[in-house]
Amino acid sequence: MIATCWQSIVLIAALAGAKYPNLVSAQWALESGWGQETSGVHNYFGQKGVGTVKMTKEWIDGQYLDVKDEFKDYKSPEASVQDLVDKWHKNYRGYKGVNDAKSREEAALMLGRQGYATSPTYSDKLIKLMNRYSVPVPSLKPGNDKISQPYRCS
Repeated sequence: MIATCWQSIVLIAALAGAKYPNLVSAQWALESGWGQETSGVHNYFGQKGVGTVKMTKEWIDGQYLDVKDEFKDYKSPEASVQDLVDKWHKNYRGYKGVNDAKSREEAALMLGRQGYATSPTYSDKLIKLMNRYSVPVPSLKPGNDKISQPYRCS
């Protein structure tokens, strides 16, 4: 199941315009415990905003603290991926998107530098996940039957 879920996220991320779709899958795996625990409705990436209020752990002043925060709710897994890609992978409101990176490792490091997550080891964890689980990005050519139902993970 892990491989199917990872591949599903890779396909959705590619369709959303991510240059490094396996990085999006690594974020999905890390942020949602492999899709088992969302931050909000269909929120697999811990995107904050109006929606579900819950406790989370944040790295603050050299330690993890329990913090109550609000996370966006999405209509679908695809909408969650699209929002992540639009705001963090593409250029957005003065931030350089990680699509500008020359490699997926550099892209993971950019996420850390730009404050995507508070954990000081976030980028390293993403790189380890990509090194272990990455898959080839599927063709997005018309006629690919995998494109019509990309999220196959529930």
